[in-house]
Amino acid sequence: MNKGDSISPSEWLYRRGYCTPEKKYCNPDGTATSRVFKLREKDEGKLSVDLKSKTTPIVSVGDPSKYFLFELKNSTVMDIGLDSIYDPLDDGVNDAHSLIIGMSLDDEVAPGYLARKSKRVII
Repeated sequence: MNKGDSISPSEWLYRRGYCTPEKKYCNPDGTATSRVFKLREKDEGKLSVDLKSKTTPIVSVGDPSKYFLFELKNSTVMDIGLDSIYDPLDDGVNDAHSLIIGMSLDDEVAPGYLARKSKRVII
């Protein structure tokens, strides 16, 4: 797979979110809130995720005392009209880095949908 290639619908994506209660990225039952998949201004319309087939859960989460990890099938992303592309970091630090594109900053529907369709990865 080359940088910029579309990701197959059968692939899985990892997204991490803060696990501290004050950040409100997780519901009391450990499921993701929409904040996990909500764009921030600094994201420039591109939500960072990791391609599951190119990494491991522990590498993707980074610090399990600070973050939870969620997985999501890429077909779910595509089902709501979003795209995902492979985007490994140029510095070689993260060969699994990918992007979900097509959301806007004010979109509240897509992040909620993606959160509901995601599943927490137990590390």
